[in-house]
Amino acid sequence: MDTAPVFLHIRVVMGIILGLSITTLLRGLASIIEHPQRRGCSLLHVCWVAWALVSLVTFWWWEFRLSEVHHWTFGIYLFVISYCAVWYLLCTLLFPDDVREYGSLGNYLLQRRRWFFAVIGLLTLLDLGDTAIKGHSRWRLLGEAYPLHTALMLVVVALGWRLRSQRSQGILAGLTLAYQTIYFAVEYFTLDGTPAVRT
Repeated sequence: MDTAPVFLHIRVVMGIILGLSITTLLRGLASIIEHPQRRGCSLLHVCWVAWALVSLVTFWWWEFRLSEVHHWTFGIYLFVISYCAVWYLLCTLLFPDDVREYGSLGNYLLQRRRWFFAVIGLLTLLDLGDTAIKGHSRWRLLGEAYPLHTALMLVVVALGWRLRSQRSQGILAGLTLAYQTIYFAVEYFTLDGTPAVRT
């Protein structure tokens, strides 16, 4: 059976969920610009929103590699859609409907940090399964940097659970955003498998 129509069908559903995720982030940022006092603008929060946006865009880019999957099952389909749904959950957590009881988005993230970092940890683990679905060639393309990246993100999750001050959380968010951006700039691959940045 030709798997191209199957992947096209699945990609539509993925696109809807990821599109909603990006829309949630952009709409939330717009609401902060419109009413900064009402939402309680926080550098800590903005850093994590930027991290999520960078991660989402690159995740969607890399999901084109699913076109190389030659045997689709309902289980694989359910896994991929669930992975996308967890991204949407993270974006929704970043922009709750009401933050009045917390005072600001920064305080909200601080008080709900364990939920937030638990979702990031889940996304990190789900990415291992997503990469495995794409086959051995995908593991080879990512090289040694990928397991190191996974380990570092799990360290970020552990630190995020433990750190209680907004200052330390802000430093963690800023460093994670900088690292994620550099990681994608250095290790990014074009769709034909060649590094986007040559050394």
